[in-house]
Amino acid sequence: MFIELIDALRCTGAHEESWLVGAFDEVRDRDVIRGRLGCPVCRAEFPIEGGIVHFDVPPRPVAPAVAPPEVPPDETLRLAALLNLVGAGGTVLLAGSWGAHAALLEQVVPSRYVIINPDTQVETGPSGSVLLTASTVPLGAGSVRGAALDEATLELLPGALHALAARGRLVAPASSAVPGDVTELARDDRHWVAERAAAATAPVALRARARE
Repeated sequence: MFIELIDALRCTGAHEESWLVGAFDEVRDRDVIRGRLGCPVCRAEFPIEGGIVHFDVPPRPVAPAVAPPEVPPDETLRLAALLNLVGAGGTVLLAGSWGAHAALLEQVVPSRYVIINPDTQVETGPSGSVLLTASTVPLGAGSVRGAALDEATLELLPGALHALAARGRLVAPASSAVPGDVTELARDDRHWVAERAAAATAPVALRARARE
């Protein structure tokens, strides 16, 4: 887990949104390999094993290292375009099979990439993190600039919407319904892409300029 991601993580308990604190047993550079995260509100603890954070799921044995699946570079560039990743910075959520694109995406657009419930062992870049969760997205409101879900992770859609910032992009399977919280921008036979509206702001009062 990329250590700087802690600021964006939130407890999955049924209470007001709460940040987490960490206790680390093994850290390499800026990557937390083993430790735990704790909630100061409900005292829940979430273990970190093999660099993976386990939210509401039991830790699984660390799998032996294998070659990550190859993904076509043009598909990764397509995903970057759909999510409107035109500049570095921020946090991007990749769920399920989209996690396979994380390492290459980080080379193309340096950002923090959060991989939730990947369907296979994935390679992450220096700023990548893998989270396993039962059915929620343990990220703060408005903390991600883009999110991509696949068929197997559609149950995470409400949490992904909660975490999506204003003007943030959401990519999901074409077979799924577009929620009312976002505006559909485009679709093909595989996916649709939508955008969250900018946050409403109060009108600015106008006043006449004082005469000199």
